[in-house]
Amino acid sequence: MHSLRKKLIEVALPLPEINDASAYDKMPGIGPHPKGIHHWWARLPLPTARAVLFASVVDDPSAHPDKFSTEAAQTVERERLFDIIRRLMQKKLHEHPEIYAEARREMEMCCDGKLPPVLDPFAGGGSIPLEANRLGFEAHAADLNPVAVLLKRCNLEIAPRWLNQPPVNPQSLRRIAGAQGWRGTHGLADDVRFYGKLIRERAQELIGHIYPKAKLPGQLGGGEAEVVAWIWARTVASPNPAARGTHVPIVSTFMLSTKSGKQVWLNSTTTSVRRTVGGLK
Repeated sequence: MHSLRKKLIEVALPLPEINDASAYDKMPGIGPHPKGIHHWWARLPLPTARAVLFASVVDDPSAHPDKFSTEAAQTVERERLFDIIRRLMQKKLHEHPEIYAEARREMEMCCDGKLPPVLDPFAGGGSIPLEANRLGFEAHAADLNPVAVLLKRCNLEIAPRWLNQPPVNPQSLRRIAGAQGWRGTHGLADDVRFYGKLIRERAQELIGHIYPKAKLPGQLGGGEAEVVAWIWARTVASPNPAARGTHVPIVSTFMLSTKSGKQVWLNSTTTSVRRTVGGLK
């Protein structure tokens, strides 16, 4: 039975290329990436996911002694499979669907023409089901965390549904009247940017006053600065008699970074309904 054949992942992998590609995948500012939708803890690098999926399905040459009878012949064939994995490690692979197609053809030859379904029951940020989907598997994913579920729904359900479709927002329709050829999810991304900006503007009008700018001390030039993050913390009445029962946030430290030139600290701001702690850069 083909399911008992030794797989490539059980024998060897081109680890230097996989490691390099995975390290690059975790770097910030590398272009379109699922991590741009929402940060997820310990996200599995996409190159690692696609390499593991490919190598878990493709047979190792030693499983076919009738075709590769000598160790030298097996080494040559194994190196050919390594080259496919190396191509799968390229940067911006989403722009090269032909490489995914090549890998899929190789896997199908080891599966009687039909890839097995992939289930990731603890999918987290969704790296494995996303790459499984790109490689042509029937991908299934689950997680107890509703944020993780929403992330995967965006990547695996919503984005494919609007693939190669033009945007629907009125601004883009005016700008590209008669234009053709919206590729991939560019149209969806254009809509997300338009309506995200619209929602942000309306939210600022309604609740912007709850998030004031921070007042800088004199040693930092005075004036006001934009708050780059808001941390919500529980508060308790201060035990200091001089505070007269004023509520203070429960945080372990008010310093987030002490590096020279990159100091980040917390600034306490009280409103009539809550105490907010704003992170300042």
